[in-house]
Amino acid sequence: MFKKLVAIALLAFAFFGNGVLDLLDVNLVPDVNPEPTAIIEVEKPSDEILNSVVGFGKLITDPTDRAKIAIFNYEFANRITRYATDLQQVNDIYALAGKHFFNQTLVDKYDGLSEMIVKTIERSCGGSDNHILSEKEKQTLKNNFLGISWVLIQR
Repeated sequence: MFKKLVAIALLAFAFFGNGVLDLLDVNLVPDVNPEPTAIIEVEKPSDEILNSVVGFGKLITDPTDRAKIAIFNYEFANRITRYATDLQQVNDIYALAGKHFFNQTLVDKYDGLSEMIVKTIERSCGGSDNHILSEKEKQTLKNNFLGISWVLIQR
């Protein structure tokens, strides 16, 4: 019985072609201009944060790198507030995670990028002296790295 139903369906398709699919309201033509989708959803940061991280948007020009760095910083920002950590550990976490995530693809590609990251971490954490980060410092760190992500996905 099943074989007969399949045979009838195939015959109907052979005779009527796409007309059968029109009856089912199936659209086989893909949308040529689909709406662009955001790679990540980040709220626009404050003007103060934007002013401090705008250099990342100017420095990183490759669209693929912009997307990868935005995603990396987005994840870093959202995870860092969960840990009891000191400043040196934050630097180590960022560097080690970046090494594994980017796998040497950014080495010597953007002159000054590592210094900008270190300055952002130090600015977020009140300087370069090693200390255990307060909740406020971790939140500032999160906001600044979300700001970097936002700047990178805007172009």
